[in-house]
Amino acid sequence: MSANIQSMAYYGEKPWHDFGTKVESAMTAQEAIKAAGLDWTVKLEPVFTAQGPVEGYHAVIRDDNKETLGMVQGRYRPLQNKEAFSFFDSIVGEKAAMYHTAGALGKGERIWMLAKLPGTIQIINDDVTDKYLLMANSHDGTMKVTIMLTPIRVVCQNTLNGALSSLASRASLKHTESIGLKIEEVRQTLGMVNSRFNEFAEIGKRLAVTDLTKQAFKDYVRHTLNVSDTDHSDLPTRTKNILDKVSELFETGKGTDIPGVRGTAWGAYNAITEYVDYHRPTKGDIGNRTKSLLFGSGSIIKERAWNKALELIA
Repeated sequence: MSANIQSMAYYGEKPWHDFGTKVESAMTAQEAIKAAGLDWTVKLEPVFTAQGPVEGYHAVIRDDNKETLGMVQGRYRPLQNKEAFSFFDSIVGEKAAMYHTAGALGKGERIWMLAKLPGTIQIINDDVTDKYLLMANSHDGTMKVTIMLTPIRVVCQNTLNGALSSLASRASLKHTESIGLKIEEVRQTLGMVNSRFNEFAEIGKRLAVTDLTKQAFKDYVRHTLNVSDTDHSDLPTRTKNILDKVSELFETGKGTDIPGVRGTAWGAYNAITEYVDYHRPTKGDIGNRTKSLLFGSGSIIKERAWNKALELIA
């Protein structure tokens, strides 16, 4: 098993993480917890040194295997895995979303769940995007409970989470005693889910009818990836390889055979997301790739790609 993936389950086509236990149907919360190996709890234990207890600090310990997941302080309150799924169900409605992916990274210090919402988004022709909601939680104090809208393009399974993060479509909650009272607050933050997905669709359609010259595409990629505008031959080999790969995906990537994709701003944006999801090197194993795509540098690149794409139709 991959050293950085504690457990994972998924339904449907094998997605970007290319790992995990495949299940035969979309999962309910209880099914996802069991299939993804998340049926464990954590507890807070006092921290001691040779001089005695350390005031204000606690270790987060898994009850099943006694692994230490992290060190926290102050008013930190764990959100148990079962609570997280229940919290998620309460936000979207127990019958409104079915879980397609769930898993844990490292020793279990970070978990996430991806639920498919009803309906689809059609950008052009057969280019369809499904609507998902992502929830991530940490047991080591390194991140808040985060919930965000995440479109996934069907033809290539690219995660387009960066596209909606700029549309104020995420909520973050601190690990405190009041977290269970925040359901209505999150509902209000994400309350206009369909309108935000509709906004994404309208922008996507505008990108799909915006043709790019070779120079415009080159400028878009360089600005997105923060590459200096110098002669190609003067760039480091690694940078040249990245630019060449994105250019290749712009011409022959997944979905470029759909009329209205190749040569457009929509195609350019998806060339970047496909590169990040499937080709961008990451240190370590697939667990690090998953972390990067959903929460880290990969997600940041995709958000910048979306924002730069908006400049092409401004």
